[in-house]
Amino acid sequence: MKLLAITDVHGKTQVLKWLTELAKNLDLLVIAGDVTDWGDEVFFINFYKTLSDSNITTLFVPGNHDPYHESTFPKILNLHGESTTFNGLIFCGIGGSNPTPFNTPFELRDDQVVELLSRFPNRVDVLISHASPYGTKCDRTYRGNHIGSKPVRSFIEKVKLKVVISGHVHEARGIDVLGDTLIVNPGPAMNGFYAIISMNGKPRADLLQV
Repeated sequence: MKLLAITDVHGKTQVLKWLTELAKNLDLLVIAGDVTDWGDEVFFINFYKTLSDSNITTLFVPGNHDPYHESTFPKILNLHGESTTFNGLIFCGIGGSNPTPFNTPFELRDDQVVELLSRFPNRVDVLISHASPYGTKCDRTYRGNHIGSKPVRSFIEKVKLKVVISGHVHEARGIDVLGDTLIVNPGPAMNGFYAIISMNGKPRADLLQV
């Protein structure tokens, strides 16, 4: 199974043009949040409606810039605080981000994240988290400091997932490993970045750009 993973669209309509074409050739589209800028509900709804109309199976979490909506579109599932099984793999999701200096629309305290993560089963294969795990290559800012989620990191160390797909820190596009867990920040889709992740055998990711 191969996944197409993106994050951080931030309201750029041109993303849909290449995204719908690429996604048609893969098994699943995963979106790790921030489809919109500052909670633009119209863009958010139209974006996921377009994917649904294109018959693209999609798992997503809202980012800290996104409004919170339960998906009502066929083949589109909001995984924030939820889990699902796809092709024998268990996926779960955590949206929003830890608090920022900017008071964005969807931020969560660490205790709220811990409570949401506690709902998930003991076996999870793939975590979709807008906030990258703390202390990795995928959460480091231009200044070199780490701004990711400590509860997400603790969850990875406890559950030992196969893959974590994250975003939020645009400049931290990259791949890292935490224990046996592959961590992927595809980089901002607004700049044409995406990742292809193979789940056949040991997971492997390629960072690409249109």
